[in-house]
Amino acid sequence: MNEKLKNTMVEYAHKVYDENLFGAHTNNISARVDSESMLITKSGVNFKDLTVEDIIEVKFNETDKCPSDTLKDALLHVKLYGARQDVGAIMITSPVFALTVANKKVTIPPVLDDMAQIVGPTARTAKTNDIFGISKALKGRGASLLSDIGILSTGTTLNEAFTACLVLDKAAHTLIMAQAVGGCKPVGKIGAVLEHIVYRKKYSKTNQEALLKAERE
Repeated sequence: MNEKLKNTMVEYAHKVYDENLFGAHTNNISARVDSESMLITKSGVNFKDLTVEDIIEVKFNETDKCPSDTLKDALLHVKLYGARQDVGAIMITSPVFALTVANKKVTIPPVLDDMAQIVGPTARTAKTNDIFGISKALKGRGASLLSDIGILSTGTTLNEAFTACLVLDKAAHTLIMAQAVGGCKPVGKIGAVLEHIVYRKKYSKTNQEALLKAERE
C-alpha cells in the first residue's frame, strides 16, 4: 500500500508544480498511513523533480528519527493529524497569490462558489507553527492561509487536499484582482455555509471513499 501511496503523492507533487502552486517557501505533501505514521515529502525538494525516493515515513511517536532537514515541517503535520482524525492528507504550499494575501493576514470571503463549497464560507489566516491558531483557522474549513508561507489544505484524500489548495489560490487571485477594480460581491454568508455543508455531507463523503481506495490500493 505504501508504494502505491508514494506514487500517488509523486503525481500530486507534479500537479502542484504544474499548477504553479509550488513556491519559494515551505512546500510539503503528507498522507496518513494509519494511526501510527504518515508519509511526507522531504523538505527542500523541487516538486518538479520529486520521486518516490524523496518521500519518507515518519512515525507519530518517533519523530526524533525524522531527518533533521525535514523535522520542523514534519512536526506540524504530525500535530495536525493528532488534532484532526478526519484528515488523511495535508498540503502546505507557497503559491504567489495566496502568499500575497496571507502576508496581509486577512480573511478571504467566499468570492467563488467553488471556494464556498470546498474550502468553506471563508478562508482564515493563521500564524505559521501556531498549532492552536491553525486548528482554529481550519475549524469548519478545508484549508487556511499561513502567514509567510501561503496555503495549508487538508482532505480525506490527496485529491481533496489538492483541490482545496487549487481553489484557495484561485480565490486569492480573484480577491487581488477584484480589489484592484474596486472590490467584488462575495457569495452570501448563509448561502456559503449551506454550500459547504452540502459538499461535506453529500458530495465529499460519497466520492472520497472511492478516491481513497484508488490512491492507496
